[in-house]
Amino acid sequence: MDQIISEKAASVLDFLEQLEAINKMISQHQDDTFMREQYIHKKKQIALELEGCLEYFDMSPKDLAA
Repeated sequence: MDQIISEKAASVLDFLEQLEAINKMISQHQDDTFMREQYIHKKKQIALELEGCLEYFDMSPKDLAA
């Protein structure tokens, strides 16, 4: 059976969903500096991993800012 979406594309989607969830957590913890900073740190880690996945598609974050 053929895959509907490639593994690399699924990874990109997964990272985007993780970023969406983390953004919600950052918003929920506006009054808790420690927790907000923890989520911001995690967001940066995920963004770096997403950047690595984009390289597979011969893209960089700069390509997305069109």
